Amino acid sequence: MTEGVVRLLAGIDGGGTGTRLRLVTPEGVMLGEGQGGPANIATDAAQGWRSVGDALAAALAQAGLARSSCHLIAGAGLAGAEVPGAAERFLAFPALFDRIDLVTDGYTSCVGAHGGAAGAVVAVGTGTVGFALAGGRVRRVGGWGFPQGDEGGGAWIGLEAVRLMLRAKDGRVPGSALVERIWRALASEGGDPMLWAVRMGAAGFGRLAPLVVAAAEDGDAQARALLGRAGAEIALLRAALCDAEGFRGLPCCLLGGLAEVLEPYLPAESREGLARPRGSAIEGALWLARRLHGDSAAGKGLAAEGTSG
Repeated sequence: MTEGVVRLLAGIDGGGTGTRLRLVTPEGVMLGEGQGGPANIATDAAQGWRSVGDALAAALAQAGLARSSCHLIAGAGLAGAEVPGAAERFLAFPALFDRIDLVTDGYTSCVGAHGGAAGAVVAVGTGTVGFALAGGRVRRVGGWGFPQGDEGGGAWIGLEAVRLMLRAKDGRVPGSALVERIWRALASEGGDPMLWAVRMGAAGFGRLAPLVVAAAEDGDAQARALLGRAGAEIALLRAALCDAEGFRGLPCCLLGGLAEVLEPYLPAESREGLARPRGSAIEGALWLARRLHGDSAAGKGLAAEGTSG
């Protein structure tokens, strides 16, 4: 490494709605954080690369550092990284880091939640996924992308709310306060709300989930029923994840931006015994960066899933 160049670690958490990046020294001193746009590299590797680049630029600016003065070693958990070819497409863009361990965001969420120990997580954000690590084995349930999967997540909730609005405005089902909230939100963006969903992606539908949550908090029965359906989907993920041979009895955490909101809507048997996470997905990503940096103790017992560049 060139004399005068500082070695830093970057932890990256990128999902269907946004990207977060944290820069730390190898000793763990936080220097800067940044944010970027969506980073589902299976659906749009170029957008993911731009989002990570924006987050990196913001973190470097906060740290008062130039990219040319740093040797950056990154751990990255990005949505869609498990899809064949997605990581390769992302890494084909100009290198943002000197070395990188790239895995799916479910993996880094699980590592962070359990501090590198065996455990399971169900992550509920724009999408949903169940992930477990135990004795060098990896189990994944769900997270198969929107709209064909990701049931119970923010995009799914937004899509179901739009479907309800379309049916209500057609007169096929009764209207509600939730229907009117969705209608007004879509109308405020211009155009015909009835056509808003055409060609809309996960991030767009995910932006509607807070409207459903707000309507439920105000007592709207349709909104509460929709969140109840989301809770049932999350319960199915947990059961499929933690009832499998070799993964029974693992501590399981509910993670993600919608975890706190949706936990009360889980069936009672699924809420029981949920563990509280020890760390975040960014901390899981930094754990991978430290392992890549040369901490031979890190990662012991975990399955190697990453793609290093």
